[in-house]
Amino acid sequence: MDNNLEFRPWTQNKRNLKHLNQLKEDILNNFEDLNLKDEKIIVMLSGGKDSAVSLAIAKELGLNVHLCVHFVHKWSWDISTNEAKKLADRFNVPIIFPDITEELAKKTQGAKGKSICRICKTIMKARMIDIAKVENAKIIMTGETALEKIAGPVFQYIRENNANVKRKDEFELYKKMEITKVPKRYKIHFFRPLIRVGHFDVFNLQKHYKIDIKRVSEAGNKIGYWREGCCLQYCTPTCELTTELFDDLYKINKKATEIARDCGFRASITLPAKEITVIPEEEKNFKKIEELLKEI
Repeated sequence: MDNNLEFRPWTQNKRNLKHLNQLKEDILNNFEDLNLKDEKIIVMLSGGKDSAVSLAIAKELGLNVHLCVHFVHKWSWDISTNEAKKLADRFNVPIIFPDITEELAKKTQGAKGKSICRICKTIMKARMIDIAKVENAKIIMTGETALEKIAGPVFQYIRENNANVKRKDEFELYKKMEITKVPKRYKIHFFRPLIRVGHFDVFNLQKHYKIDIKRVSEAGNKIGYWREGCCLQYCTPTCELTTELFDDLYKINKKATEIARDCGFRASITLPAKEITVIPEEEKNFKKIEELLKEI
């Protein structure tokens, strides 16, 4: 495998992953060991860099990438949907766009703001299981990286399934993390090509595969990392969720991100707390977004 890319020290030392060629070799070995080499894969394609890089790796390895799935709802970003369509076209994979608005509105009513992303992810994964059954696919691929909370349960699953390996030798188990039946309740294999890959290495992989992603320019839910999703992540954690709140979040954050894109920074507004985040944290950026609060 030519055209290699060396990973940064964190990925090398914390996840036993030296470079891209090793990642590809580990992935192929896992598919062979689990007898999954020719099985259909359906992809959760958000339109962001993580799922895009995952798709690039899977296609480069010649895996059976059968279908991309991009979930939409009333409050999701059109930019992300358009990017997902472009990516599916580039890699020659069919794509569908299931609408989860009704289910999301129903299951979030009365819940707290801190629960919004967990509820949404649960809805999407359950729908992916249904789609996998219809498509006769045994593998669901996601763009989850080493940053995600799921990385802990994934490694614990590997440890439980290799109980004969002594603690001092567990470093080798990291090589098995990319394909697991985690979460266990779904009883299907999840393929996460980037589950060992650190944040900055994902950016380098994006450049390596020449993937150009148009960003929404929202601040994201992890300060210090550029992670985008949808405006609903900006619900105040302690608030009660309502569709009226979702409407307000979409309206004001759509305007905030339009200003941010035009002026070369990132911005988000949390409601109902009316907290502004701008990156870089400069007064001129803050003032541009602050004007929007007068509309609420």
